[in-house]
Amino acid sequence: MRLLLLIILLIFSLTEFASSKDSKSLIREGNKLYKEEKFNDAEIKYRKAQEIGSSLKSTFNLADALYKQGNYEEAKQKFQELSSMNLDKNTLASVNHNLGNSLFMEGNYEESIKAFKNALKLNPEDNDTRYNLELARRYLQQQQEQQQNQDNQQNQDNKDQNNQEQQQNQDNQQNQDNKQQQNKNRNQDNQQNQDNKQQQNQGDSGEEKQSDKQPKDKGESRPYQISKEDAERMLNAIQKDEKELQKKLKKQKGERAKIERNW
Repeated sequence: MRLLLLIILLIFSLTEFASSKDSKSLIREGNKLYKEEKFNDAEIKYRKAQEIGSSLKSTFNLADALYKQGNYEEAKQKFQELSSMNLDKNTLASVNHNLGNSLFMEGNYEESIKAFKNALKLNPEDNDTRYNLELARRYLQQQQEQQQNQDNQQNQDNKDQNNQEQQQNQDNQQNQDNKQQQNKNRNQDNQQNQDNKQQQNQGDSGEEKQSDKQPKDKGESRPYQISKEDAERMLNAIQKDEKELQKKLKKQKGERAKIERNW
């Protein structure tokens, strides 16, 4: 029984040793490809090594290979996994440095600054990290200024849009008011014309009724007007007739007296 147990342990140890040897071999092959800048092939080797057994080296090197290929999202995730491990200061400083680089390439400058600061706390002499930190700060400032400018422009655009809509509403209201006023004036004119027409009709009707009450002449209804010359002529004729009449009367008186004397 003890012999069987010893054999099982021996087989397990040999298997673990072979697996460890295979994992290290794959990592070495991946490192060789990485140096040759064959990052995709190196990634494959590191992933195979992780399938056998995940380790600090395979995870760190895989994250580096992903970063070199521009896969910053997955590289960031791998470096974040490593940053939570219990590592020595120098290794953890390198992890945070690379994490900061991945965040920087994603445009997440604020988080990259935090990662670079953590790396400098662990390794204050790392000038590359210090340079990257200042670069991230400048990019963050530019990003914030650009965002502020965009916000200001958006606010101005919104203000202009609101002013334009307000002006449009005012123009529409003015047009509506003008239209209503025109309709009102037109209705008043029509009503005035209708009133005038009714008043005229009533006046004509009243004149007809008044004319019916008055006696009708056969001749001209308007009074006859004579000129000044006609009036003088008529006056002279009357005066002449009057003189003739007086002469006749005098003559008649004289004759009568003569007759009476004869009797």
